[in-house]
Amino acid sequence: MKENVGKKDRLIRSIAGPALIGIGYTALDGRKGNIAGLATIVAGALLAESALTKVCPVNGILGIDTRENKGTLQRIKKVLE
Repeated sequence: MKENVGKKDRLIRSIAGPALIGIGYTALDGRKGNIAGLATIVAGALLAESALTKVCPVNGILGIDTRENKGTLQRIKKVLE
């Protein structure tokens, strides 16, 4: 797949991903097998992975490209219309 995650998006994902992993593990008892905690851990891992690889399959499906040189706001507005 093509890269579709920009710098600002990567920064947000690189903070939110590990935060979700930590919340899912501790506060939501993912370490004890709680489904909500495990789901939060998986979501955090996916965000962290997309920050590292610069590829987000959901963005690809929706046609969103958050790289600065691609007219991010226009593409997001187009998808939301």
